[in-house]
Amino acid sequence: MSAEQAPGPRDFETFFACGYGRVLAQVIMLCGSREDAEDATQEAFLEAYRAWDRIAGYELPEAWVYRAAVQRLWKAQRRRRTGQDRLSDLPVPVRASPQQSAEAREALRLLATLPPRQRVTMVLFCLHGWSQNEIAKTLRMTRGGVAANVSKARRTLKEALDMAADDTSRHDPFMSGPQPAGPGRLDASRIGLGRDPVVLALRTAEAWLRAAVEADPEGLARARAALDRRRGESR
Repeated sequence: MSAEQAPGPRDFETFFACGYGRVLAQVIMLCGSREDAEDATQEAFLEAYRAWDRIAGYELPEAWVYRAAVQRLWKAQRRRRTGQDRLSDLPVPVRASPQQSAEAREALRLLATLPPRQRVTMVLFCLHGWSQNEIAKTLRMTRGGVAANVSKARRTLKEALDMAADDTSRHDPFMSGPQPAGPGRLDASRIGLGRDPVVLALRTAEAWLRAAVEADPEGLARARAALDRRRGESR
């Protein structure tokens, strides 16, 4: 979860309304499927609801929800060779130009074609600031395996996006491994991620995706109804 994120509200209903779209967009980046992401995100918020008395006191309760969604999604995604690019039902953000939407969709499509280990490790490391050790522990991989998968994913996307050589091409930052800037947070500037064109393209795509999700109020209403059903089934 982003280090810039402010502490969440202490009322669960407000927390859900404010955080659902942001978490959903981040989870879609992991799998390329809105349907799968919605299921994992709703389950994670349900877990948060059940433990809200404890989670509400956390500095970043949304980070807890995101981690729960990652764990649920990974159990299903690791059995698949690639993601499923099912994002055609997303509305186009009002402020996005046709070119911006086309570029974002292409980046998301290419990301979804990566093998699950490459896609998930790259998104967690490059976009969401997880350390290699955190990823290894959560996905039950070795730290070296995480670094190798992120590096492979970056090279594949760089070629697919037809990007010229950049400042990080002479030394692969993912193989050497970053030093966390704090618990669970990464100082991307130390390893060149802030200049990496692949990472910039994915950040732009994620921002477009988040705007698209937030431009769909009916989606939030459906999610709230689905969460209510899950609450009833769990009683």
